[in-house]
Amino acid sequence: MSITLINPSGYPSAQDNLWSIAYSSNSGQVDFKYVFDVFVDGVQLVRTKVFPEPSNGRGYFDAMPIVSNEITYGWFTPRRANNTEASWLTQSDTLNEKVYQIRVGEDYSGTTFLNLASGNVTAYNYSAPLFKRRQINIGQKFNNWLTNRPLKIKAKTTDKILIPYNGSTLEVINVEAYKINNTPAFPSGFGYYTSTPKKYNQVDIGVEAINRISFANYSFNLISSDVAYYLVNFQNSAATIKTSTIRVDIDCNPNYTPINLYFINAYGMFDTARFNLASRLTMDVERKTFEQRNYTFNNSSVDYYDANNVYNESKINYGSKTNHSYKLTMDFPSDAEYLWLAELIVSPQIYAEIDGNYYPVTIKNTNYEYSTYTNNKLKVLEIDIDLNQTRYNFAR
Repeated sequence: MSITLINPSGYPSAQDNLWSIAYSSNSGQVDFKYVFDVFVDGVQLVRTKVFPEPSNGRGYFDAMPIVSNEITYGWFTPRRANNTEASWLTQSDTLNEKVYQIRVGEDYSGTTFLNLASGNVTAYNYSAPLFKRRQINIGQKFNNWLTNRPLKIKAKTTDKILIPYNGSTLEVINVEAYKINNTPAFPSGFGYYTSTPKKYNQVDIGVEAINRISFANYSFNLISSDVAYYLVNFQNSAATIKTSTIRVDIDCNPNYTPINLYFINAYGMFDTARFNLASRLTMDVERKTFEQRNYTFNNSSVDYYDANNVYNESKINYGSKTNHSYKLTMDFPSDAEYLWLAELIVSPQIYAEIDGNYYPVTIKNTNYEYSTYTNNKLKVLEIDIDLNQTRYNFAR
C-alpha cells in the first residue's frame, strides 16, 4: 500500500481553488474513498471523504472554502501614536497569509486509515485577476508595493495615503521633496525606522504621517509649505533592495472637501481612493404609522381641532429609522486608475473618512465600466455608498 499527496505550490491564493491531489495504490478497492483532513494551528477544521476520479483513480480536494474563512480583516488602523513610526500603521509576518496542513488517508472495506501522508501549504490572501489567472501571483509583488494603483498620487497635505508594501528587510523610508521649479526642498530625506521589519506593512505616506517621523539629522518637517511634490520608497539599510518610487503631488487649494475611501485591495490590504469633487449626502427614511379618527366626540359637538386651533391627527408616526448615503465623484481617473478602482467596487471592507472619523460603508453600485480615454475621453467616476450607520428616531 502506498499513497502520494500533491499540494498547491508556489504562491497559491486563499481566494482561489486550493486543489490537493492524492493517489493510492488501493484506489481500485470497492467503495474506496480518500479521507482529507484540514488542520490550522493544530486544530482540525474539517474531514472530507472523496471518491476517486473514475478516469485516473486520483482524489481531488479543494481547501479554499475552509482556508478563506480563516483570513481575518478586523485590523484597520488609520493612525499610529508613536511619532518616530508614524507611517507604519500595522506590521505582521503572517497578516496576509494562512498556513494549513492537509492530511490524507483512506477508507475502504469498513475501515478508515488516517494521516498516511501530509503536507503544509501557505495560502496568500489575494484575489485571482480576470486575465492571466494563475499566471499572476502575490510573489511577484514581494519587496514592493502590494497594490495595482498607478504610482502617481494627488493629495492634500492633510490626507492619509494608506498603501501596503511587502518586504521583511525594507526598514528604511526614503523621501525626496521638490519645489514647483523641480529643485530639491532639502538635501536629503533619508530616515531610519526600525530594526524589526515585517513581511506585510500597512503604511501611511501622507504629509502629516511623514512629518511626524524622526529623520536622521533633521528636526523640521520634511514636507513644508513650499513643496510641490515628493517621492517615497522603502528600502533596506544598504539601499540594494527598494520598492518602486511613488510620486505624491500636493493639491494645495482644492475646490471641494475630498472624501477618502480606504478599502481592501486585490492583495488583501488597504488602499486609498480619493474622491475629490462634489459629494452629495442623502437620507432615506422608513416610517411606521397607524391611523386614527381625526375628530373628537364631545357632549354638544364633534370637534376637529381644540381651543388653540391644533387639529387632531389622522395618522400617528410612532417610529422611524434613517439610513444615509453619499454620492461621491472622482476627478477624471486615468485608464490605469479605472482598472485599479474596480477593486474598490468588489472590496469586502471599506471605510470612509469624514471629519476625522472612519465609518464602515457599503458600495451600492453593482456594475462597473472600465472606462478608457479612447472610448469616453475624460470621464469622472461616480459611486454611491451607504453609511452603515442606521439611526432610530423618536418613538411615540
